[in-house]
Amino acid sequence: MFHTGMRSGTAVQADESAPDSELYFQRCRWCHTTTFQRLLCPTCGSTELAPELSGGEGVISVRRGVAAADADLWPVHMAEGFVVRCRVDGPLHAVRPGVRVKLSGNGSSGRRPVVRLCEEVPFDGWY
Repeated sequence: MFHTGMRSGTAVQADESAPDSELYFQRCRWCHTTTFQRLLCPTCGSTELAPELSGGEGVISVRRGVAAADADLWPVHMAEGFVVRCRVDGPLHAVRPGVRVKLSGNGSSGRRPVVRLCEEVPFDGWY
C-alpha cells in the first residue's frame, strides 16, 4: 500500500497489512488555507505549509476536461477543504458527483489515493 502525502517532503511507503491508507494534506501557517501537494499556498503565496493528517472522508466532485490518461481519476472534495484527484473503488454506475467516499487501503495506484464509496447506489438501468 502506498501512502500519499507529505512526511519530510516525500511520499511514504506503507505496510501491506495496513487496513486504511493515510492521506496528508498541507495547511498554510499564515492564512490556514488547506491544499494538497503544493509548494506555495494558493491563497497568500506563503511557503510555510504544515502537513496534517486527513480524516479521509470526502465527496466526489464534477470533473471537466478529462484527458484520456486520467479517465479513471475523479476530483474528491475532502472534508478539510482541499481537493485531490483519486481513483474510485466501486461499481462504475455508482461513481458520480455528490457521492460520499472514504479513503481506502485496497489496492496500490501509484501516487494517487484510492477511495471507496460510502453508500451503495442501486443500478436502475437509466443513464
